Amino acid sequence: MALDIKLKVKTSDNCKNLVIEDITGKFENTQNPGGWGEPNQTPLLSNDSVDVFITAYHFIDNVQYTTTFQVVDILYYIAFPFENTIEGFKISLPSDVISTYIANQISIEDGAVLPESYNTVQETLEDNIYEARVRIKVSQSDSIISKSFKHTSICNTRKRVESLLSSIDLSCQDCDQLDFDKALLAKSILEGLEND
Repeated sequence: MALDIKLKVKTSDNCKNLVIEDITGKFENTQNPGGWGEPNQTPLLSNDSVDVFITAYHFIDNVQYTTTFQVVDILYYIAFPFENTIEGFKISLPSDVISTYIANQISIEDGAVLPESYNTVQETLEDNIYEARVRIKVSQSDSIISKSFKHTSICNTRKRVESLLSSIDLSCQDCDQLDFDKALLAKSILEGLEND
């Protein structure tokens, strides 16, 4: 069995970063035959390196874009929890880095023009679908590429719904029911998105 890289992709709790974490684990003959270590690739820092590729499925001014880019300055955003190994690496890409990469990639694609309304230095990660994959360089000529792992970021939507729910005065007896109904509808739509 060959190394089968597994990733967990999520949005940080504060909605500011896209987090990509290696959850491949150690090789075990029956439980994890695609894990790190003999007979698969040993994840030594001295001869391995990590490249990350992101595809963002997003909208700008109601136009759908699919933007793919490689994070070339990955060393600023990656952490290794264990000494001398890349096993368990964790990449945390800030929202402004992602929005800048998106803007640069759209600007260099043939015939594409970046809309002026697009904020290239975003403070929070846009609610979109993000797809991540990594390439592990095992020698100068050989690499292992993971399959793509998708994440639907709805962090900002969740924060808005939480704010809406907390703004309702449940003790009010003669208040208009419209705000309460609106908050419940928003909550049910959010739950549908989370369970999708």
